[in-house]
Amino acid sequence: MQYRCRPRRDDPMKSAGGFSLVEVLIAAAILGVVLLAIAGLFSTGYSNVGTAGRRTKAVELAKQKMEQLRDGIFPPSTVGSPEIVDGIFNRSWTVAITGAPSQVATVRVTVAWPDANQGTRQLTLTSMIVP
Repeated sequence: MQYRCRPRRDDPMKSAGGFSLVEVLIAAAILGVVLLAIAGLFSTGYSNVGTAGRRTKAVELAKQKMEQLRDGIFPPSTVGSPEIVDGIFNRSWTVAITGAPSQVATVRVTVAWPDANQGTRQLTLTSMIVP
């Protein structure tokens, strides 16, 4: 009787479960790219939240001054001196009387503030007031 040795076809190193080093490196690279993209989105979102907050504050300051002018009595063609509010907002206003019999006043309130991306931003509210 003759015994023959046949090579094993299933190599234990190839059949063992797991990941190769190349697969791990590719997965790490993909994960790194995805995390960098997400970090960029967070940075952009944080910047946009700050811009929206300053714009909201500017609208609030303009409305506040508009209400003060609506409630007050002012001489014809008044130009208010610019005010610095909260250290960064520059608020100015003008009142122009545009009709002798009806005394309709056109009130314009402008708020300007510095913006890192676009220099100086500006918001203007205009209203007509009848006493």
